[in-house]
Amino acid sequence: METDGNYIHYPVFYREIMEQVSLLKDVGSKTFVDCTTGEGGHSSLILKNFPDVKLFCFERDPQILEIAKSRLSAYGNRVTFINDNFSSMRLYFENSVNDLSGILYDFGISSYHFDEAQRGFTFREDQPLDMRLDPGVKYSAADVINTFSERDITDIFYKYGEERWSKKIAADICRIRETDKILTAKALADIVLRSIPKRFHVKNIHPATRIFQALRIYVNGELSAIEESLKISWKYLAPKGRIMAISFHSLEDRLTKNIFRSLSNGCWCDEKSVICACDRIPRVRLVTKKPVLPGEDELAENNRSRSAKLRICEKI
Repeated sequence: METDGNYIHYPVFYREIMEQVSLLKDVGSKTFVDCTTGEGGHSSLILKNFPDVKLFCFERDPQILEIAKSRLSAYGNRVTFINDNFSSMRLYFENSVNDLSGILYDFGISSYHFDEAQRGFTFREDQPLDMRLDPGVKYSAADVINTFSERDITDIFYKYGEERWSKKIAADICRIRETDKILTAKALADIVLRSIPKRFHVKNIHPATRIFQALRIYVNGELSAIEESLKISWKYLAPKGRIMAISFHSLEDRLTKNIFRSLSNGCWCDEKSVICACDRIPRVRLVTKKPVLPGEDELAENNRSRSAKLRICEKI
């Protein structure tokens, strides 16, 4: 893998993504969209291996976008950088309907955010409890933990973290914050550690993992952004163009699966609806009926890929 100084970049499923770009390089305008650029790992490999390809690179975090710009500077006007959430895709591609070759999503956050950002994404260090991916986000994680009601905190932990101990953890947080504000990632992690009985701790997984996931997803509105973008992105693909979506936990993967399935059968009606009000025109076909999982080589190179899943659909 590529390195920048001592920092190693491991773009997940890079072999599979390179194969997809190879299949799609003669589809549409030869223009791809990297919706979650991060440090530019996938983008760098695409630009390096496919000289005719052009890229639009979305990244909502201005700090990490500067890293990507520096890393990809050698490719000049083949790259267009967009400092925005990929949920705003329609603002940039309304005139590109039936044009793009492929769209790549790599959900979640970058390794950079865990290792370098110092915003409380990890409980390994005593960092400020922030978790915002861009400065325009309304609430920090500390705001949520210190000002939201016990019921709201419980709901966030359960809905976005699927944490069975949500109610107990929220109660402990609200009790402790009465005398001491909870302002660091370590302080929050320590509370969670004490809240969950030791016999229910899972080996090799920190008890606060689901709580930190839930907070990050809520603060940054991640699931609503995924839903909004996936529902419209197919419109901008040329026929046979493909959407490639990498997820890292069940909420992301379930949402992706359901949207791809709805696009493939042409129906958006609620399951409770008695009469279908859709046109029933399929928009895509499912390339992967089940998600692609990381192989042994990938796992050996990058332990963080262990929970990754890749789903692909193709515009009809």
